[in-house]
Amino acid sequence: MLHHAISHARLMRESTDRVQSALASADAGEQLIARRVFENPDAWSLWEREHSNLMRKLADCGPRLQVGELKQTTFRLLHGKALFHYLRQSSVRGRQRHRVIAHFRPGRSYEAAIISEHGAYVRKACSHLCTSHLGTDVVRDPAFLDPMQRYEELYAEYFDLYCACLIANSNEAESQRALLPLLKQQLQEYRLAILDPKAAQPFLKREADLRRATGDTQRLKSLVLRPK
Repeated sequence: MLHHAISHARLMRESTDRVQSALASADAGEQLIARRVFENPDAWSLWEREHSNLMRKLADCGPRLQVGELKQTTFRLLHGKALFHYLRQSSVRGRQRHRVIAHFRPGRSYEAAIISEHGAYVRKACSHLCTSHLGTDVVRDPAFLDPMQRYEELYAEYFDLYCACLIANSNEAESQRALLPLLKQQLQEYRLAILDPKAAQPFLKREADLRRATGDTQRLKSLVLRPK
């Protein structure tokens, strides 16, 4: 628990410094996100306004609730950028791609939805860089390390599988849909562990042991079944 709440001014200063440092990052993905926001005055102004609102909500929480709200904000940013991340990473094209967009953004034209989703993705990904930095380097909460990263991996798998169910034929969709509850349960377990890491120590230790590489184990393929 923080002894003193972090002010809005410091939250914004730490955030803008993180975006600037990302411009020189060795991570090409970070660098691209930062450039898309920082080098366009309109994009920067919109991101800064949206991010300031997020940080204002954090600053107003007080020290007892600030870390929890930071985690909840990070969850929302992860979820909010998932759709465009899926579209960018998947091989889904044509009518199937249109079907996915229509499901998540009903009532909007495909072109308008894609443009809007791309802009939202860039801004949310940029804010996610900042909240991750605040959690690991400012608050120094260990839940922002492996547990949060694992949650992000699991959510990407869950979202990928959910979208695969939308565009698969009926037989494939049924078999894929059966895997969703398992991933959803894992997500909930990790979410609870991140929000209350002290109570979740046995769970986190068990997960770390299960995921530890040995000479007799190897990484399993993803559960997601790609549409034919």
